[in-house]
Amino acid sequence: MKVLETYARSLLEAGKTEGRVFENLRDLEVLSSASPEVLAVLSALVERGQLDLLPQVAEAYHAMTEEDDDIVGVTVTTAVPLDDDLRAQIRERLQRDFGQEVFLIEQVDPSIIGGIVLEARGQRRDISVKTQLRAAHETLSTVHTAHGHTTHGGETAHV
Repeated sequence: MKVLETYARSLLEAGKTEGRVFENLRDLEVLSSASPEVLAVLSALVERGQLDLLPQVAEAYHAMTEEDDDIVGVTVTTAVPLDDDLRAQIRERLQRDFGQEVFLIEQVDPSIIGGIVLEARGQRRDISVKTQLRAAHETLSTVHTAHGHTTHGGETAHV
């Protein structure tokens, strides 16, 4: 359709001028999956010339969701995307723990290697492989330093 090409071309040219072609692509992809509620608020901000308030609106909305007694938003970070069964198990467990409805905000971060990181209402529970490996390394370093010596070439050297 000609109208689609016109919008896309306009955005591409503006992005080139401002040096934001790929940032605009990422933003457009995010916005294309935004809910009607989010788009309505954005539209109202644009119509009223108040788009500069968007970061404060986002901050206020985030604060309100943290205080809401009806539902808890939990950020779930895993190394690979959750499948439906695991998603349901996590939601069910968290709903029992919190005693209320839970909404999962899923993130994928391959750097955690495995396990899971949960964040809700300012609290974080990190049971990722990355964190467990870091803790093991710190423990070994502490034990190594506490004994005051290192082995070097088969001999014990005191530090």
